Amino acid sequence: MTTKEQDKFIRERLKAHYKYIESLGYEIVGIFAQGSMNYNLFIYDDSYKSDVDSKCLVIPTLDNLIKGNSMVSKKYDFEGEQIDVKDVRVMMEMWKKQNQSYLEIVFNKYKKINPKYKKMMDEILSMKDDIVKMNPPQLARCVSGMSKEKVVALEHPYPTAIDKIEKYGYCPKQLASLIRLAHLIRNLFINNMNFDKAMFYKDKKLRQYMIDVKRGEISLEKARELATLYDSKTATIKDFVIEQYGKECFNKKICDNLENKIYNLTKYSIVSTLKENNKKKIKKTLDEFVYFTKEEQEAEAKVIEKMFVQKKDNFYDYYKEDK
Repeated sequence: MTTKEQDKFIRERLKAHYKYIESLGYEIVGIFAQGSMNYNLFIYDDSYKSDVDSKCLVIPTLDNLIKGNSMVSKKYDFEGEQIDVKDVRVMMEMWKKQNQSYLEIVFNKYKKINPKYKKMMDEILSMKDDIVKMNPPQLARCVSGMSKEKVVALEHPYPTAIDKIEKYGYCPKQLASLIRLAHLIRNLFINNMNFDKAMFYKDKKLRQYMIDVKRGEISLEKARELATLYDSKTATIKDFVIEQYGKECFNKKICDNLENKIYNLTKYSIVSTLKENNKKKIKKTLDEFVYFTKEEQEAEAKVIEKMFVQKKDNFYDYYKEDK
């Protein structure tokens, strides 16, 4: 699959995800590709097919807000792919927690934004460099914590990984993710790279190595060794970052600005939805007012026929008595 074909394939899958979530009744703000597509590690050939997973940002309904219903945070399986649906307020919390899997979507080239919210989403996405700097120590802790989860998952027989563990003794995808997290934290805090460049594999040799890892070309013994090594590197850099910044380094100004934009987005959606509903109600009322049944239409024709008055040239002639 050429790069052009790959891009088209990914975008078509995102459109399908969008339509599916829309069919469930959600008010979508935008849908974003998640995972290997953002790292330049997407593979789709006879030997390996990367998943086209996504994260979908949705607006709460007025009823949900009034009733105080829990915020939407739900995953859907769709044609073998996963769609992670998040209320905009939940997404805000993920950004505050500096979860790297949610931070990456603000740099995403594979996305589909609802035209209704494009201007407001452009304003939010323009803050991407600030969003990833909201709390550097927390970002480092999050990456390190995720790395340790991958170590545990390396040989754990999760339903989605059983076939890989039976074949390789471990899950190559977990090892690749673990190594990628070590590269990410190093690029961010040691090499001082911007987030979009830090997560992207531009170097051809390093990219090929990561693809080889994903394909399971590493032995079980070597995989265990690499998992321990890279998790340790990640933890060391995490400790360095905390030492440099302190345990807490939360940028409230960035957070307040972002929360204000999320608030305005939600408010705009609710107000515009109310306006649209009012228009529909008015139209429905007018349609009902001007609608006549077949019997009423026939009666109307008879009344007009009975009341027919011959047309006169002069308007005032209608008021003259007939002689």
